[in-house]
Amino acid sequence: MRKTALAIALILSLSGAFAGDVANFVNLGFSADGSRFVFGQYGVTDADFRGYADIWCVEVAKNAFLQGGVFSTPPSSATAGRDGSGVFAALQNKAASFLAKNGIDSSRTGRSLYVQTGENAPGSALSFRDFERGTAYAVALTERSEGSGAAVRSAFYLTVTVTSKDGSSAKHTVGLPGYLREGVKGYGIRRVLIDDTGKSLAFIIEKRVSSPRGDSVRFMVETLRL
Repeated sequence: MRKTALAIALILSLSGAFAGDVANFVNLGFSADGSRFVFGQYGVTDADFRGYADIWCVEVAKNAFLQGGVFSTPPSSATAGRDGSGVFAALQNKAASFLAKNGIDSSRTGRSLYVQTGENAPGSALSFRDFERGTAYAVALTERSEGSGAAVRSAFYLTVTVTSKDGSSAKHTVGLPGYLREGVKGYGIRRVLIDDTGKSLAFIIEKRVSSPRGDSVRFMVETLRL
C-alpha cells in the first residue's frame, strides 16, 4: 500500500509539473446599442496557488479598450490561497460604477454564432451562419511566431468575410498583424458572439502562454462593428 501511495504521489507530482493553469472566461455583457462589450477572466496560478482576475471594457467599433476600462488584480502574496472567483467578485465590485456609467448590462450577453467545444483544438479557419438573420461568416486566423521557450512571442489577425442573405459580401481585417505578444505561443478562436442589435461581433480568443510548468491559457477579445 505504501509503494502504491508513493507511486500515485509521484504521478501527480509529475503531471502537475508539466501543466499550466487555465483561466475562466466571463462574459459581462454588451451595452444596449452594442457599442461596448465587457469581458473578464479569473483563475489560480498553478505554481504558487495565487488568485488573479481581470476585467476589460472594449469599444467595439475601435476594437480598443475604453479609457479607464481596464481592471486587474494580478497574482501576488495578497491573493495567495484565495480562489479566483472570489478575487473576481471583488474586482467586479470595484468596476461596477464604471460599467453602469457605460451602460453595460450583464443580461445582454448576446447570441453565440460559433462555439468551439472543449474536446477539440481551436481551429484556424471557420465558417458558420446566423440563421436568424440569414448571414454567413467565414473567418480565417493567421498567426506569426518568433523564438521559442520563454523567449517566444507571436502575433495574429482575423480575416472576416460577411455575406448577407442578398448575396452581397464584405471582407474585414480584425486585430493587429504586427503586434508580437511576449510569451504567447499561439491563438485559437473559442467563441463568436453577436449583440442584440446584430451590429457588433465579439471574437473570444484563447492565448496559449508559455511558462516553465507548461502552457497556460488566457483570453482576449477582438471586436468588429458591422
